[in-house]
Amino acid sequence: MTAQLRRSLIIGLAFLAGCTAQDAPPEEAAPPPQSILQRLDTPASRVLAVPKWVGVLKARSRTSGQWTTPYTSHQWKDDLTYLAPIEISMLEGSNFGLSTIKRGFYNFSRTGQDIFQGQTISTQVARCSDSALARTAFIEFPTDSSYKMQLTPFTGLPCKGTVTQYGTTTDTEFAWYTLSPIQFGSHFVFDLPAVDAPLRIHGTKHLITSDSTVLANIPDPIPYGMTPVEWDIEWDLRPESDDLDLVLSAENYNDWLPLANIEPVVGTSLASGAQRPGSTIRLKAEGIPKPGSTSTPKLKQVTFYLKSSKEPGIAMNALDGSPTPDGNDLQFEKEKNELLGLDFIDIETVESPEGNYTEVKAIVSSFDFGGYGEVVAWGVTEDGKGVVSVSEDQRDPDEPPDEPTDEPLRLPKRSLNSNIATLWKAQKDSLEKSDLDDSETLGGGRGDVNKPGDGLSHYEEYRGFILNNDHTRTNPKGVDYFLSNKMGPKATPGINFFEELTNIKVHRVGDYDFESPSRVINPFYTKATHVTNQHVVIMYEVPGEKGTSNTLPGPGNPKSVSRIEIARGTPADGLKTAVAHELAHSVNVPHHGEWGFFVAAWEELGNSQFREAPKYPTGLTQGMVDAYLETPSLAPVEDPDENLPRFLISTKCREDGTQSVFSGAHNCIMRYKAEVKIHTEFPNLLHKRAVLTDEKYGTTLCATTAGTDFNAPPNPRHIGPAAEGRGDCIHKIVVSDRYDLKPWTRAPTCDPIRSYGSLPPRVQLQADTEQ
Repeated sequence: MTAQLRRSLIIGLAFLAGCTAQDAPPEEAAPPPQSILQRLDTPASRVLAVPKWVGVLKARSRTSGQWTTPYTSHQWKDDLTYLAPIEISMLEGSNFGLSTIKRGFYNFSRTGQDIFQGQTISTQVARCSDSALARTAFIEFPTDSSYKMQLTPFTGLPCKGTVTQYGTTTDTEFAWYTLSPIQFGSHFVFDLPAVDAPLRIHGTKHLITSDSTVLANIPDPIPYGMTPVEWDIEWDLRPESDDLDLVLSAENYNDWLPLANIEPVVGTSLASGAQRPGSTIRLKAEGIPKPGSTSTPKLKQVTFYLKSSKEPGIAMNALDGSPTPDGNDLQFEKEKNELLGLDFIDIETVESPEGNYTEVKAIVSSFDFGGYGEVVAWGVTEDGKGVVSVSEDQRDPDEPPDEPTDEPLRLPKRSLNSNIATLWKAQKDSLEKSDLDDSETLGGGRGDVNKPGDGLSHYEEYRGFILNNDHTRTNPKGVDYFLSNKMGPKATPGINFFEELTNIKVHRVGDYDFESPSRVINPFYTKATHVTNQHVVIMYEVPGEKGTSNTLPGPGNPKSVSRIEIARGTPADGLKTAVAHELAHSVNVPHHGEWGFFVAAWEELGNSQFREAPKYPTGLTQGMVDAYLETPSLAPVEDPDENLPRFLISTKCREDGTQSVFSGAHNCIMRYKAEVKIHTEFPNLLHKRAVLTDEKYGTTLCATTAGTDFNAPPNPRHIGPAAEGRGDCIHKIVVSDRYDLKPWTRAPTCDPIRSYGSLPPRVQLQADTEQ
């Protein structure tokens, strides 16, 4: 709230109080002094005389149920918890106090499902942990012995989620239910402490509402259209101490990161037996005399309140094994805090026994690699005053140092609008990035500039992954990719080659490091910090011949690639390129063209004549051919039908608009390496085969669509430039699965030009036909 708005509200409330007060009696009619003392010494006047009250506000709200009709059913379960410091400034000369509910922290979850005739037609899911903005309300005194607490911290608290309807999922933002102080204000009138009782404003309220109605209980069954919402609200305020500040700090605050403990279960690295925390941090609430204070009262009791995130799992791909599965990521553990002499209330609350303290310590335990939360300390002094903690070291690195702030202590140390530790951001040079950022690029001009990112939000990169039983936080300034390599070490050179050419970081994942069959690598998320489901690519070795490896169903980003199949018959000197080539398909890099090739087996018959038995594509009859220019050396074979050497043969399709996998930049890994060429430019020489010895496996990802070297004009060997829209491979790369990419298309069929039947007369080629 701005200072101007606050002043306006104070003036307005004071004016309202003045308007409703009775006119003062004439001076001569004023009661005697003892009568004035008697009238002022009421519970209300006693409370109004205290300039400021401080304390803590806690709330829990929930609703669940089901509506049914003969054909439909709607069921839901929603939950909200909330904690915030609160202060009340009494307005002098009025019957009001201005309540400031400071920035708080809440957990919000929602699930819903609609069923029609036994079939689910819609689901609603939301889950988030977030800070709530400060809000202003007021307290008033209907009588000399009562007060009305007007509370408005819950209305409209937001949470990002999804709605899935008829198979289509859309993002949406849900809001929590309304608790209107106007409609329900009469239910929040409470007795004030008597004039001889300790000064304390403490209240609790349990309420069940439905729209604007208060219910005595939740009906069973719930009538169609009714949503009963339960509320449990508690506040505890005392006069603010004039002499003491309660300064909340944490040891090694600047260097602490949340961690989880990984104790892998046999056969899986997803499930964790994490009954122990991964890291802990020690808090200290210290009573510090205020400047100018003439006395230094000690603390009688200190209570620590912790609100924590509830991220699913312990990392982006790892199940939850904490003491409260899928529960609070940060917790007070009973044994650790009892050793410090504290009373354990629950995992969110510990407090010191009553005594005399100058400081009190507590320990927070982390059970998640991305856990975050807030801590508030609330103290009562030996003279019965209250003090809410102020926090040290809260400001961002680029902000000037200042006095402790009245914000809760954020764990880990992080900026106000981020759930990522400032330490890690600084280490990764990503302080400027938002938690949802997915804008990293490959650098060096690589990649599709209109489709950056790797499908992981900044927060997900920070929270990290359990890969082969080790935790990895990925790089928010680099592009990450996840590969399940089922080929073993023989694929390593090709994987490294792919990384070198693309600048993509390939993470090798274990068999149990991702969900099957979905292949999603980041399934444990809340929508508030999630960009998209990013997928693992799986690569196998399968039976096949050189040139027949496949990325199925075709080039695209990882979500669209069901599997990569590397042909076992790929020669050793070409395996590295074949692996890198197929991996490039999984990040949307296509061939330079399609078709224009087939695989054939050759049996030597003598006199440079061979029997050719085509193997791919199927449907081609075998034929007699001549090998020209250089005769291949063929080893004897026992089974000429199955064990003959195979050759990747370049030709053209009889259909118009021929494309070729051999066209474009000669040294690109996306261009097939031809071993034999049919002279389609000489129709009377279709029976001849030129054995090519100058074509090598690619060594780069091209940055041109033109044909180069032997594919350059004026006499390109394999058609020439890449097909329309293809080539320039380095700028085709897309890793992030948040994009729905248009499939790469090709001509539906190809009838490869080749010779059939008996050999025609020999015709000598010109010396410059093949170079």
